[in-house]
Amino acid sequence: MFTRREPGDTTASSDSMSQTDQNTSARSSTSAATQGESLIAADDTFEGEIKTTTGVRVLGTVRGTIESERSVRIEEGAHVEADITAEEVVIAGTYSGALTCRIRVEIASSANVSGKIDTVKLYLHEGGFFDGELHMRRPEAAETPSTASATEEARPRRSRYVDISSDTKPATEGSTDVEKQEEAAT
Repeated sequence: MFTRREPGDTTASSDSMSQTDQNTSARSSTSAATQGESLIAADDTFEGEIKTTTGVRVLGTVRGTIESERSVRIEEGAHVEADITAEEVVIAGTYSGALTCRIRVEIASSANVSGKIDTVKLYLHEGGFFDGELHMRRPEAAETPSTASATEEARPRRSRYVDISSDTKPATEGSTDVEKQEEAAT
């Protein structure tokens, strides 16, 4: 069915070469990060609930809910009508629903997104479309009160207090800023 072609081998048929080239390009387009993902293929339609500890990559149609401990990728040409919960979501296709993302949402230039997004970070490419509600949360590290107080303690404090009373002398025209401050202090 599939034939492996060595670099110097010219005896393989054109059909098997074509199939091998397609498989090679398909493998090279998937990075190491996408290995181990659940895949909804381009011609597939899934209706229901997906719960996974790995990522989800959608090329086809999904209706229902998707819960992933990692990432969800909705590729260009895919259609998803689902509530999604994940660490990171990248949308290049059509999406509608409620999206809860713990780290980052990316809306590509080919994306058409509608619904509600709740995330820490949003990256919207020029040309990408979003219509709906957006709720941005602060990163959890910034929300802790101990971090805020440590930052405030490290910051030097400068007070600017000038006592201006009615009995101070008016500044003369040729005097410098330092002289004006000294006169105001006396």
